[in-house]
Amino acid sequence: MTRALISVSDDGFTYISLNGATSRYSDTGQAIAYLGDYARETATALSVTIDDGVKKAEVSIDENGKLASSSARAGSGASAESDAEATDSADRADQRTDAEATASAAGTQPSAASGSSQTADPSESTEQPTPAESSDGSESSGDAAGAAEAADGSAEATADGGEGYPLGTPFSGPAAPAAPKVKKTRVRKHSKRSPRNRPQRLKKITVPGLVLIGLAILMIGAFVVPNIVPVDSSETPQTIGSEQQLNPASELSVDDTDDVVPGFDNSPIWETEVPKRASVTASDRGVLLVYKNRLEVLDADTGKTRYKTTIDEAPTFAVDTVIDGQPALLWQSGDTAEALFDGEKEPKSYQLPQDARITSAGKSVLIKSGNQLSTFSTDGLENVPTPKAGSTPMAIENDELYSSDWNGPVKAKNVKTGEERSIELERPADELQIIDWISAGHGKAITLWGEQGASTNSGHRIQLVVHSLDDGSILSTVTTTTDIVGEKSWVRGQAGERAYIGPYLFDLRSGLLLTDVSSRDVHLSEPRGNIVPCTMDTNTSCLLAGKHAFKTDTDLLAVVNDGEEALVLEDDSTVRAYPKKSDSHDR
Repeated sequence: MTRALISVSDDGFTYISLNGATSRYSDTGQAIAYLGDYARETATALSVTIDDGVKKAEVSIDENGKLASSSARAGSGASAESDAEATDSADRADQRTDAEATASAAGTQPSAASGSSQTADPSESTEQPTPAESSDGSESSGDAAGAAEAADGSAEATADGGEGYPLGTPFSGPAAPAAPKVKKTRVRKHSKRSPRNRPQRLKKITVPGLVLIGLAILMIGAFVVPNIVPVDSSETPQTIGSEQQLNPASELSVDDTDDVVPGFDNSPIWETEVPKRASVTASDRGVLLVYKNRLEVLDADTGKTRYKTTIDEAPTFAVDTVIDGQPALLWQSGDTAEALFDGEKEPKSYQLPQDARITSAGKSVLIKSGNQLSTFSTDGLENVPTPKAGSTPMAIENDELYSSDWNGPVKAKNVKTGEERSIELERPADELQIIDWISAGHGKAITLWGEQGASTNSGHRIQLVVHSLDDGSILSTVTTTTDIVGEKSWVRGQAGERAYIGPYLFDLRSGLLLTDVSSRDVHLSEPRGNIVPCTMDTNTSCLLAGKHAFKTDTDLLAVVNDGEEALVLEDDSTVRAYPKKSDSHDR
């Protein structure tokens, strides 16, 4: 079995040593994702050692790219439950999760010192994977780390929709019905290098040291929802054509910059020193620091301490969320969750159900324990009605639980009043059908559509569709191929501004395609506000702002206060807040 080493360096980056070569990645999640791709493409099983300088973990990746097992050595970083969840998550490593994503976790909006986070979930059936399973995860995100949550639910799902509800895994998309095999002409690949061979960055989450592994796989858990594609009419939404056509979203320039963050002033308005090896995650809710047995939350406006405590175990989940309409920073440690609401000095504590798994594909967090669903409220955990057998719960937001079977429609049920509405997804064309459910939440549903017989790895030309969850209308479609997006995850970014899947970057608020970076060999990472960390030419770091990819090693944590401030973790272990340039407001 081929051996690989993942090492976390003091410079905040993660390095892979494989076959005598060393390559750099932004975080552990991205490194695991790349090794999953490598194992699958070369049909080579890997034995991987993850070393953060303090603790080590051993994982194995099979020849299908699935993270088969994990074990921790010499450390108290992750609990036994975290290890178990990491292994469970690993089963989804070669699937797509919506690093979601999801959600945009605060950890999902983190620094290079943190792990992975929420991204979109795929769907899977009880006995064998459905098309939606084959996406790459957080953020999020790569195959090997992406599909963590769905594997947990697969053992519980039963084909007859009985006690093992639901038919599709609860934290993925609905199960796909069996379809007759139809011979179709495969599309010739236009790239010498498969997108799956490119390292994809995952969302990060707050957890130091060894726990990064569990997160890389765990935090990507997010739900999925059905979507539809546009029709030819006077009000047809944005549609981007095939590779042979000029793609208006592909105009991208590569530039140098003297700014710490493009478009922001180089004089910080506040700065705070942090421990050198601390895990750092940031969002509008605050900057979350985890170092040894200490957890601290800094005010994103001032850099001053909002909350500080000692901990017995590191968080395995962190997310920027909304609880009963109130913004809060939520994190999970073992069977306990803490929510620090805006304006409060102390967090509210929640006791989680046994073997609980939480995901933030929607604006709020959904909790699953066995066949029971719940969510957080200001008074404690609130039970959420379980959808009927055969229907999969995908996300919760604005007091509505979104669920669906494979063919739809999407059901949105108000968990407080019991009222339910049905959302019929607009069909792109009569001859197309859903071949994969990628993500649902934040008012959008993302799906793949293709001809009968197409699957996520069949090589067919397909349509990537973004739907509105308000009325099921199509917001945008992209004509692409399964080789480009068939096994990728929908990764939602910090602040809910941007999301991407494969090389396609979307405006999360409007659902429109902004940029296609495939022609410039640029690889996207979890967005920070409207700026997207990226890499180009394999190991050159960059920040994508608008149509410009700026070469820079800046470790951008978050863009906060409605885009007015950029939070950066610098080489001297100091977090600094840079204000937006005055001349940037009009751009």
